[in-house]
Amino acid sequence: MALALALAADDRAADVAAIRAHIESIFQAFIDKDVRALEATHGTEWRGFMPGSPEPIRGRDGYMTVTSFVATQPKGQGSVAYRISNFDVVFYGETAVASFVAETDAAFGAEKTTQKLTLMDVYHKEPTGWIQVASSTTSHPDDVDRQMSQLRALSTEERAAVLAAREAVWRTWYAGDIAALERLVPPELIAVGFGPGGFSTRELVLAGARDFAASGAKLTRLVFPRTEFQAYGATVILYTSYETDVTREGRTRTERGLATEVFVQQGGQWRNTAWQLSPTSNQ
Repeated sequence: MALALALAADDRAADVAAIRAHIESIFQAFIDKDVRALEATHGTEWRGFMPGSPEPIRGRDGYMTVTSFVATQPKGQGSVAYRISNFDVVFYGETAVASFVAETDAAFGAEKTTQKLTLMDVYHKEPTGWIQVASSTTSHPDDVDRQMSQLRALSTEERAAVLAAREAVWRTWYAGDIAALERLVPPELIAVGFGPGGFSTRELVLAGARDFAASGAKLTRLVFPRTEFQAYGATVILYTSYETDVTREGRTRTERGLATEVFVQQGGQWRNTAWQLSPTSNQ
């Protein structure tokens, strides 16, 4: 059966050319900001995925909603060029599946970017010609690697969430709240600054929290005068100055220092996977 399909594709060179031309017209519509062409090239009951879509896009109207940004972009911004490679089509009667790799160039103000995608488009031949009825567009593994290693800006909401997670880690440690701390720090935690040889594991960190709570000492002040962010994919590194006041038996001890803290988003939660503390003064 596979051989028959491959031969059928070879025998349908005109259909292959028509489908490729149709696909290229969609890429060109993004470049030309031609909303009508985008609408005309997709079937009414189109289904599929675009990069980042968390659920299936249903219908041409859904596709047009997801791509509505095109109408707001002037020519020369957004998508500006494309290249297609590894183009392949297989036919099942009047239905065809096209698979290929595409690189797209885009401009956002003065910034230039390139995106590499893998696509699978499903086509059906109607009386008026081939029409796209389904598609799945995902980031190419090369592009995923690039995105994960590229410095990115954090949104206001992400910054707030990371800072809230950082605050929670510190406060739950000082409170001896082991159950909450276990949710905030993963088993692979590595901490530098305390412990044998200056290294601590998750078990040692949890034990330290229990011992602190059992000592009767209380955290009475915690501030972070300065925090700098670096974000790469799902990883955020914080560079922080900190100050703590700990009170025990009526006496208060103040500690100031610097910290490097690593947070990784796991299961929708920012978890503290590593840190290094460097006290600079104690009073």
